[in-house]
Amino acid sequence: GFRIYKAAGCSQCTDGYKGRTGIYQVMPVTDAIGRIIMEGGSAINIADEATKHGIWNLRRAGLQKVKDGLTSLEEINSVTID
Repeated sequence: GFRIYKAAGCSQCTDGYKGRTGIYQVMPVTDAIGRIIMEGGSAINIADEATKHGIWNLRRAGLQKVKDGLTSLEEINSVTID
């Protein structure tokens, strides 16, 4: 297992966060993904194909930052869950 940190705050940062860290998804357009796009495939089809190739979605990238202790689960949930 691993520890999930919570933003605790202090007299300098008040909310438990200092600075900014980005979460992002980089998706190379493989031949297979290109075909899906050209055939008018859905975002779900594209995401499924990307997952097959080990490409992380935005939430997975954010959860890795939680695991690394760079941000909190609450913060990632606030930007990756509709």
